[in-house]
Amino acid sequence: MNTDIEIPPSRVQAALGFFQGHHLWNVVSRNSRATSCRDAAARRSRLGSIGIPLHDELKSLCVVVYRADHTRRFALLHARATAHFDLAQAAILLGAIRPLARMAQEELDAEFATSYGAVNPFSEANKFIQVFDDDLCNTYSPPHTMMTNLGEHTWAVEFEAASLINALKAEAPEVIVGKITEQAGKEHRQPVFGIITGNGPESGMALWRYINGEIFQALEPQKRMYGDLSFPRVIVHSLPEMGLSMELALREAAIWQVIEKATHDLCKAGVTHIALACNTTPYFGPQIQAICAQYQAQFVSIAEVSYQRIVARKLDDITLIGIPLVAEMGERSPYKRQAELGVKPVEENVLNDLLDLGYMIKRMSLSGQDNKALNKLQHIIRAGVKTKRVMIALTEISVLLERFPKLRDNIGGVEVIDPLRWYGEYLAEQFLQALPDIEGASDE
Repeated sequence: MNTDIEIPPSRVQAALGFFQGHHLWNVVSRNSRATSCRDAAARRSRLGSIGIPLHDELKSLCVVVYRADHTRRFALLHARATAHFDLAQAAILLGAIRPLARMAQEELDAEFATSYGAVNPFSEANKFIQVFDDDLCNTYSPPHTMMTNLGEHTWAVEFEAASLINALKAEAPEVIVGKITEQAGKEHRQPVFGIITGNGPESGMALWRYINGEIFQALEPQKRMYGDLSFPRVIVHSLPEMGLSMELALREAAIWQVIEKATHDLCKAGVTHIALACNTTPYFGPQIQAICAQYQAQFVSIAEVSYQRIVARKLDDITLIGIPLVAEMGERSPYKRQAELGVKPVEENVLNDLLDLGYMIKRMSLSGQDNKALNKLQHIIRAGVKTKRVMIALTEISVLLERFPKLRDNIGGVEVIDPLRWYGEYLAEQFLQALPDIEGASDE
């Protein structure tokens, strides 16, 4: 007989019985003792990682409710651990005639033989009015599940909030879903990025790496990086026809045809932000934005991002280099606005060299360090740039410089500005700003 099998505490057994009885999907795990939401979230085990985002930890508050029928009832308020309870709003939903009172620890122990940090919706499912903040039904980061204790400080369970709420309707005296927290009452929408690339495919791949790199650098020091689950959803459309943009003036209709379809396809797939990993085709920005508006999506222009970064960082003495159509900063150049900021077009004597360089890089090995291309770039900067900064408006050069990390920021004493990297920074910022505030769990 095996005597090493641990028998779960009674409240854990009751919670397990609730999940089994309602055939609810769940994953049970163990963690070291945790007594607060923030502490518990840092200890939870899910998908091979220790620690979950604080917004995926369910916090529960036990309150006493006095109603007009002179009854005294117990209610459990549930919300994401990043939110703060609005007890006045919860009282209205509960029909309370007095302000809600937090249940004292002594009464919690006497009535339910438990303590804060071990309260949950399921161990005594039939003894509480259950009130859920409606934000629990929104989707945040994958895997879109919540976790909380299983009735004891070292037992935890992962579950789906919507399924739990439906199951409780068969057991709890009442189940209420509404706004019971102080956060803004709006639907949560995590950014989904659509990247159109193909001129060349590596430019979209590089942009995606920049986005993920910025997110990692921001979240890792805060201990909020949970591997794959912490990165945004990204849909990449790589279009071979994007290569035609090297001759945009001659092939405008053919290029717009494929970009128009790709924009519709990405919007229908649910993207919220469309990015063009290209410095030429943002020329179609107004048309792309008009399509995005039909789907409540947004087009983000690499040229506009660079304009705003130059202004915000008060940068001056800049020369723009790219294929002739872009670098001349004429009517078809997405960078023509930069002239307002004093950005100078590259010297005419290197325009053909820039076009040759773009085609040369397209033919390079995906992993090779092509010194011939690098030498040509250095010649272009020496012969065509007279300022202390150079802005690289040619994604092929961005890809080239990824292979020569020591030259990414400075070539021959000239500071390098790479709009593709700024683009990745900006998109990462949109994702990070949409994450819930980590300042929470103060209602415990």
